[in-house]
Amino acid sequence: MTELPDEIEQALNRCTSLPSLPAVAMKIIEASKTPDIGLQQVADIIASDPAISVKLLKIANSPLYSQRRTLNNLREALTLLGFNATLTIALSFTLMQSLAKNAAHEKYWKRSILAASIARILGKMLKVGAIEDLFLASLLQDIGILVFQCLDASPYDSNSDRVLSHQERIQLEEDMLGIDHALVGAWLIQSWNLPDYLVQSVLYSHSLNRPGEQSRQQELFHYCLHLSGSMADIWLEDNPGEALLSILDVARTILNLDNEGFNQLIVDIDALVPEICTMFDIELLDNNKREQVVNEAREILLERNLASIKQAEDDRNYIANITSRVEQIEKASQLDHLTGIYNRQHIDSLLELEFSEALKNSWPLSLAFIDIDNFKEINDSYGHLAGDEILKNISRFFADNIRETDKLARYGGDEFLLMLPGSSNDAAETILKRLLQLFQQEVYLQVKGENIQAGVSIGLASHGDVHKFDDLKGLMSAADDALYRAKEKGKNCLAVYS
Repeated sequence: MTELPDEIEQALNRCTSLPSLPAVAMKIIEASKTPDIGLQQVADIIASDPAISVKLLKIANSPLYSQRRTLNNLREALTLLGFNATLTIALSFTLMQSLAKNAAHEKYWKRSILAASIARILGKMLKVGAIEDLFLASLLQDIGILVFQCLDASPYDSNSDRVLSHQERIQLEEDMLGIDHALVGAWLIQSWNLPDYLVQSVLYSHSLNRPGEQSRQQELFHYCLHLSGSMADIWLEDNPGEALLSILDVARTILNLDNEGFNQLIVDIDALVPEICTMFDIELLDNNKREQVVNEAREILLERNLASIKQAEDDRNYIANITSRVEQIEKASQLDHLTGIYNRQHIDSLLELEFSEALKNSWPLSLAFIDIDNFKEINDSYGHLAGDEILKNISRFFADNIRETDKLARYGGDEFLLMLPGSSNDAAETILKRLLQLFQQEVYLQVKGENIQAGVSIGLASHGDVHKFDDLKGLMSAADDALYRAKEKGKNCLAVYS
């Protein structure tokens, strides 16, 4: 049972001008509860009100039902619409006919009729089964406004010429009475003995999420009902653009439409406005306002599209910048900060990978340790800055003269490691002899007018042809032994492990 605060319920019970049901509406409600009612009985009820009969024929012949032939009598219309739809539509028209006599209610009925028509369109889009039930629920969702208008202490200012928006009405109701018209509307239609689904639909029409467990069809029914009123405001509020923006994101999500699809929905609804006006004998809005609505919707959605495109581009640029930055950081973590070649940590990981591949595929792999001769004496004589320049010059020389597939790293203070994947012992020896000869001719540093020329000792070991090592550690130890022998031979030379 829908309950109101005691003082409000007492005030409503004292009110003599509350909306009430006409006799034909009561007969329709009773008929809808009779499981075995026949076509003739329904026809008799409808025929008792000629105006309702005309309305039913008009709606049965309207684009809403898209008939190829014209229906000429009430029986044909009832056959087309079916019992439930006929009774629901008849009840809708009966309520409008009896309750729309007050000129002060004109804005209410415009919104209700447009909302109900929109709910029907949305229901068809989302394949809601109970389309006519949805139409009636949407038509009645704000009937509590008529109830509040009957109160002596109405929350609405009857002396004001300003037309209140729907949200402004709700705010006034809650500020003055602590409830809104959805609760009062549910109370009223419950007193009319209308079905519980209508009571609950009206009660939660202002909330996107209805409490309790629901089937998917019930959820879709509620979404269409909730959206219908807000979408009707796009045509009825003074600022269509603001009304559209207030619901755009939620509506697009519920209806699963992109901006272009939503724009087409606005156009489709607008195209039905003249038909709705004809069916319900009401002037909803003039052509200028309709054109304003469609144009503003098109502009807003176009701006949204452009904004989405720009945002997508900004996102791509941001991701590209982040990716580039990550790559830079990753690359920097692989390099020696002084010389700019690979550091020991990174070359160790490359060595593990290359040695594993060499074992698996029986490929040759050669390693060379390169050590600067008499580096301590250079530092002691000329200073550490000169020593740093020597390190950079040597790094630059070897990096510029090795193959693209070879990898060079600073392995220790004045020691370098050169990895030559795919190179046999003989090939690696030939390469290193050529490099050493070039190095002796080209690499020097000038300090205070004096040329400093550093020598290097190189130790080479190869896996694959001459020697086969069981693990990487053995190969590296062999290259280190060769370097030691190069130092023993007098430095500034190449020694090969044997």
